Amino acid sequence: MKYPAPRFLFRRHELLRRLHNGRTFMEIGAADLTLTRELLGRFERGLALDFTDDLPQSYEKLPAGERARLDISNVNVMTDEVPGDFDCVVACEVIEHIENDAEFMRRIFASLVPGGQAVLSMPAKAKYWTVHDELVGHLRRYEKADLTRMLEDAGFVDVEVTAYGYPFINWLSRLRVWLARRSMTDRAGWDQEKQTSMSNHRQIPAWLSGSLAPLLVNRVTVWPFAMFSRLFNRLDLSDGYVVTMRRPA
Repeated sequence: MKYPAPRFLFRRHELLRRLHNGRTFMEIGAADLTLTRELLGRFERGLALDFTDDLPQSYEKLPAGERARLDISNVNVMTDEVPGDFDCVVACEVIEHIENDAEFMRRIFASLVPGGQAVLSMPAKAKYWTVHDELVGHLRRYEKADLTRMLEDAGFVDVEVTAYGYPFINWLSRLRVWLARRSMTDRAGWDQEKQTSMSNHRQIPAWLSGSLAPLLVNRVTVWPFAMFSRLFNRLDLSDGYVVTMRRPA
């Protein structure tokens, strides 16, 4: 049983309840396809992008019916040609790794059909910067006003920034910092690309999936905490954002 990081579960809760169903989606930074499988439940077909070399292995583990409706590709959205005309583009914990984030958003805009939706997540607030951000290849954290302005400059409308998961993911960040400090020696000398490729699901120790942890931390057990955290969504207190926006029809 795969262990899902608590931060992922809080983010998933907010993302899925804001997602508009449609015909096609593209997920940038699909990692081990955990979220991708849930997106396939909301769309007819999808394209999963990631430059990590274990993407094909994750794809082969999917049921045949899901593989038939999903394409995968090891492309870099900033340098390679990316197809367009998607009803939705999802990119979780990606934009903070990209040097030219404004151009990244313009590329997402161009990949959407008129009226299409984009859903992103990213780390929030420079004051929450820690050694963990450095070790996983983050280039920045985002402030709500600056983020909104950049997305609107890219052409998006109906931009909604949600500070999700408070206070729980803020508390959990202390654990991430502790783990980051323990791995500083092993990761010394890594360049930003390798830091990025080893972030996300690759940060989770493999032994957790073989322990009792997945029975204690999963979408069911986290649900009441995610519901409680929604009371704080508009207060801009969290160290993470989920953002929804739309290309004008």
